Amino acid sequence: MKKLGLCAIVAVSAAACSVTPGAVQPVRAVYEAVLPENPAGSLVRSVEITLCPDRTNPQALWHRLVCEKHDGSRFRIWLLATGNVLRWPVPEGVEFLRYILEEPGKGPVEYVHQRTGRALTPLFDFVGQLLPRAEGPCEGPLFEKGVFLGHPIVRKQVSAEARVRPPRDIRRLLLDPDLLIGTSRNFKDDGTGRPDPNANYGFTPFVEADYEKMIAAGINYFLVDEKQYEWIDGQAVFYENYAKKPRYYPEELFRSTFRGANMFIDEPACILAGQHARDASPVQAARNLQAHIREKNNGQVYRSRLREAGIDVGTMDLTEPAIPIWETYVSTAYYQLEANRYGIVQECRWQPVQGNRSRGTMLRRLNEMFDVDIPLTPRNQFLWFYSQMIGPARVLQCKWGMSLYGQAEPELRVPSMELAYDLGASFIWFWTSDHDHHVLFTEQLELARAITDYAKTHPRPDPATLLNQAKVAIVLPYGYAMPSCFEMFMYGSYIFKMERKNEFGLSYKEVLAPAVKEAARCLRDDVAYDVLPAAEGLDLGGYEEVIRIGEDGSVQHSRRDSAGRVRP
Repeated sequence: MKKLGLCAIVAVSAAACSVTPGAVQPVRAVYEAVLPENPAGSLVRSVEITLCPDRTNPQALWHRLVCEKHDGSRFRIWLLATGNVLRWPVPEGVEFLRYILEEPGKGPVEYVHQRTGRALTPLFDFVGQLLPRAEGPCEGPLFEKGVFLGHPIVRKQVSAEARVRPPRDIRRLLLDPDLLIGTSRNFKDDGTGRPDPNANYGFTPFVEADYEKMIAAGINYFLVDEKQYEWIDGQAVFYENYAKKPRYYPEELFRSTFRGANMFIDEPACILAGQHARDASPVQAARNLQAHIREKNNGQVYRSRLREAGIDVGTMDLTEPAIPIWETYVSTAYYQLEANRYGIVQECRWQPVQGNRSRGTMLRRLNEMFDVDIPLTPRNQFLWFYSQMIGPARVLQCKWGMSLYGQAEPELRVPSMELAYDLGASFIWFWTSDHDHHVLFTEQLELARAITDYAKTHPRPDPATLLNQAKVAIVLPYGYAMPSCFEMFMYGSYIFKMERKNEFGLSYKEVLAPAVKEAARCLRDDVAYDVLPAAEGLDLGGYEEVIRIGEDGSVQHSRRDSAGRVRP
């Protein structure tokens, strides 16, 4: 059985379903929510929405929602857009100009995109799930029946008397979603070091003073529990909510700083390295990766916690849309991003010293195995890995980034961050915990301050445009990957060692040798390049030179002339 909730007033323009906001005349409509029996106090039982043209810009339309919860508390939303975003489907080309949220007992907060100066809207399908929407075609001033926060709403009144003005004393939060600087845990080392190189560090949860230090240093992305959230509330930072019982529903979903309950998908290629069948082909390895990612990345952690807390979210899916992959073997980036169209972050353990136990002699190994002459510089070492993420991010319209680990040589940390920033990285992270992998808290502060200062003095455009710098594309057979571990395996797995032969009787080394030679040429000549697999539908239109490597050992070169024609 379901019952009607209490009503609240929703102000909507008389022509709220019209395409031209300048023609709208203010009006109000009243809706009641249809909630389950014995609803949680946090469910919205009524909503007040007001739509009317902006006084200074008649082509822009103000939307105001006053939402009353079952416990009697209210929160308010103001949204200025170039069209009616409550119409379903939303007219194409609508832009969000301003977005303001006022939670119970708090002042209004405006969320502003630092680069564009316009509204930064919430992450969780703002228009499709969070805002009220029509149940079907809209024929009047506003729909008669619709859905809000997963539950039906029914219109009860319409009034032509309405006015919308933004609230006073707004706190503006300038936020940069294009560069998330963060750490992997909500705790730090205790500062006492460790008794011997084989021992682990002691760790302690972040306290309020730690957040003040981190925010001052430029860290803008945090994992927090319920108590820790209070220390970042109202700050221009993003966060993942690790509290087992979410406390601020549904207001939390309307915060543009809220990113869910999962920071990353952990090391798919590393986890599967020893699990591939011994006779698996490279294509099967790629499919194994993708199946693993799809299984792990259901993005339903936050929704599950709400339900466990007794909160009925109705028809809302609430799948987290922005969970990047944190990975060592980034030469698999394209295959992983095919299954998770958001982003990938490299685990960076820069060690150029010969004889280490990681990838320090990576370039030397490449030169020796493939008989090439890549100059042994830190920049080339960074680019060997970055080029294998940037290309996939570019063609799949995803994000990429890097993370520093304790094994990384100190003198290489800042240069690798700066280069990643210049090449359009959206994530710069630090690993906390686990022996040598751990980056000391004091060092994290120094590194965050360094990249933040660099970003201030080197403003950049939209990172998506920076992904298009390469003019050369090296295209591998689908399923193949460049070596991205010291052992020179594909997929980081001994099953795909370079000596193994494919169905054409060629070793993986023989197939990849032309690709490595082309990459070496680009690195030697300081030419930006991307590495991609020959995926179905792969769009290479933005590249001037394409080198296609065949599994049968064939190599095809093509160039695009000044007229845009492709020539062999």
